[in-house]
Amino acid sequence: MALAPLAAAESVSLQQALEAALQYDPSLDQASAGMERSEAGLDVARAKTGPTAGLQAQVGALETDFTTDRISQVPRQIGLQAEWPVFTSGANAAAIDAARAQREAAAAQLLSAREQTVLNTFDAYARAWLADQELAVARQQVETFRLRLQQTEAQFNQGLVTRTDIALTQSRLASAEAQQEGYRAALAAAEARLARLTGLDKPSPAHPVALPGEMPTDFQQSLAHVLETNPDLAAARASEASADKRVQEARSRFGPKVSLKARATTGEDIYFFFEDPISDVGAFVSVEVPLYTSGLKSASAREARAGRSAATAGVRVAEVQLKEAVSSLWGDIEARRLALKAATRAEAAASLAAEGAYKEYDAGARTLVDALDAENAYRDAQIARLRAGVELQLASARLRALSSDLELSLMP
Repeated sequence: MALAPLAAAESVSLQQALEAALQYDPSLDQASAGMERSEAGLDVARAKTGPTAGLQAQVGALETDFTTDRISQVPRQIGLQAEWPVFTSGANAAAIDAARAQREAAAAQLLSAREQTVLNTFDAYARAWLADQELAVARQQVETFRLRLQQTEAQFNQGLVTRTDIALTQSRLASAEAQQEGYRAALAAAEARLARLTGLDKPSPAHPVALPGEMPTDFQQSLAHVLETNPDLAAARASEASADKRVQEARSRFGPKVSLKARATTGEDIYFFFEDPISDVGAFVSVEVPLYTSGLKSASAREARAGRSAATAGVRVAEVQLKEAVSSLWGDIEARRLALKAATRAEAAASLAAEGAYKEYDAGARTLVDALDAENAYRDAQIARLRAGVELQLASARLRALSSDLELSLMP
């Protein structure tokens, strides 16, 4: 009763688990927020190229001394003013291009986050299903040893075996029961991880995992495909493009600027020699050429160039890591294919060996220890074949995730 589940497990398909994870994972909310921020950044960059208008008001106190007199005034002025930056030496255009590239980087990061969520959920689902199958095999093993113990006790009563045979069978049964509890604990951990990723209450995989479609058979084509479509590399390249535009923007910010300005104001006591209300409307062309910036111009350019160098290095790092990952996964997939074939053959052979060992034991040609060892070997071969199949699927899924093909293949 203490080991009984507190709530019934909810059987879910892989599709249901993936849909739940994509809605539940908070990392996707973070990536979506980054995407929205980049969209806002692009809007800000575009807005800086348009006209602006505002209201200006001021009030003060003015004392003016003459040779023979003094005037005290309270200047008051209110007005509207507008400005339109017509020419900024390319700074605004560079800022727009940089923001656009940053938006592309954010979009790639969002795609990467979705692929990672799908991969994590696929992995958790597969391992939960594997743990459930391992527990099922362990239960069969325990039931088999219990049956063997009953048979051995019956044979002991007939004088056909000794107490040593009973003790051997009891030992193997106790070992199988301990192993079963270990698999039960592994299943609970796997289901807890799947629940954390999906937000579902006690999810239980309903089916084994299987990737649709064919895996690539040429390493160079697979590597080229990953380098072309990997979202992390795409984000790094977009960040590099954005950093390059930031260098151009930093240089242009200190170049000549031409603006159109207009104003309409009204006020009183604006000038000490004129006390009547004054209203004016005007338009101006403003030209600004920074001559001395206390080193701000060169410091800004150095900062932007350093950012570009870091972004370029980030692209190289991403490319090197991807080449390593594809090469490693390619070898891993080939090895696991061979391992699955070997495990399948081993399971079939172990099944025949276990069946034959018990027949020979019944005929007196083998000892009970031989038969029990053959039974253990068969169950171990079953678990090894299940693990090999799941590990092959997981390695293949990791390769597909590198090229952003995993979500598309699992959720077309």
